Amino acid sequence: MNTRTVRRRPGAGVRRLAAACLLLAAALDASANEEAVSAFAAGVGARDRSSGLAPAPAVTVYVVPEDRTFLLTDILVANHGQEVGPLYLTDSQRTRCSVELLKTMLMPNNDLFDGQFSILQNAHVTFSSGIPFGPGEPVIATLAGGSRGVDVTITGKLLPAPRWSRGIRLPGGARADEAEQDAAPAPRP
Repeated sequence: MNTRTVRRRPGAGVRRLAAACLLLAAALDASANEEAVSAFAAGVGARDRSSGLAPAPAVTVYVVPEDRTFLLTDILVANHGQEVGPLYLTDSQRTRCSVELLKTMLMPNNDLFDGQFSILQNAHVTFSSGIPFGPGEPVIATLAGGSRGVDVTITGKLLPAPRWSRGIRLPGGARADEAEQDAAPAPRP
């Protein structure tokens, strides 16, 4: 009978255990930096009857803290007022997404509705990768053409804000300081 014994280096099991512990600690540290956030705004797009045809004001749903980034993952719109929409979510600079509230349904072989009709829906939108809002940015909801308004709930994650390095600055070159340019010797004729 041929029996082989496998010889292992001393400490190999300890190294594997230490590597597994380090991976677990890194995973726990990464998830500890994430914080779940939910915000709610009622009556987005509701107009005051005395304002006439003036557009409904925008509503700030959430303001991202200065040292964090907000990753928007879900939007839920409760359309109690049967608004047509769309609902826009913006930051201070541009529109980040829009949510369709009036959904067209196709009905083949239906002469009554000319093959299609539209229904109003409570919209629930999920973004798998998320939409980032930077530090200090507001999340603003606006309902186009609204009168009675909708209720908006947003959820997502707060993450640490990215840290930008200032880069390495070398003296001289195309963007030298004025003091450095004055100190440089003049070219010889």
